[in-house]
Amino acid sequence: MRAELSRQQKRILEAVAWFEDRREPALVPGLLVRLKLAAESSLTPTLKILERKGMAMISGGGAQGRPRVIRLTEQGRHTVGRGGIPLLGSIPAGPLAEAVSDPDEFVDQSAMLPWRKGDFLLRVKGDSMIGDGILDGDKVLLRPGVECQPGEIAAVLVGDAHEATLKHIIPMPKEGKVRLRASNPGYRDLIAPVEEVKIAGVFRGLIRDVRCP
Repeated sequence: MRAELSRQQKRILEAVAWFEDRREPALVPGLLVRLKLAAESSLTPTLKILERKGMAMISGGGAQGRPRVIRLTEQGRHTVGRGGIPLLGSIPAGPLAEAVSDPDEFVDQSAMLPWRKGDFLLRVKGDSMIGDGILDGDKVLLRPGVECQPGEIAAVLVGDAHEATLKHIIPMPKEGKVRLRASNPGYRDLIAPVEEVKIAGVFRGLIRDVRCP
């Protein structure tokens, strides 16, 4: 489940991001000034909540009197529009299976190919798209809200909007259907009525983790 944030929690995240945008440490005294708060006691409980929700990290402080520094996590940066792209789960390059709507993790934008706000990643499972160089374990970058041209690759929801697959999309207007085609000849085409097919996102690239021995 996505963490629900209060207005005050969002304000604090934005304030931390303001300092990070300027490559300055977000120290508690500076946050108090930025947020126009009078005392740490009005800030600390909310910071601890944000830490539990995985939005922020608190370091420093303690008996040594060191100032506490607040840093945003990848999830926190994404929440305020500064962070990486959400990895929403896995998508089969093969038979239909459940598509996950909540992020499993966030991929740092420094590891990313060019992307736009709203884009998302899904991790590929299976080998039905190997003809296009899309391998099991790859993360595919998908862009929602754009027109899918005939023959393009897309993540498709079929039927009840909980079923997804990664395939080439081939319209069949005369029949009122859509052909979903793999690039591995070992897989048969899937054909579905056009009204039951929803494009979740059009393929725009991939990330591959290369591990050296």
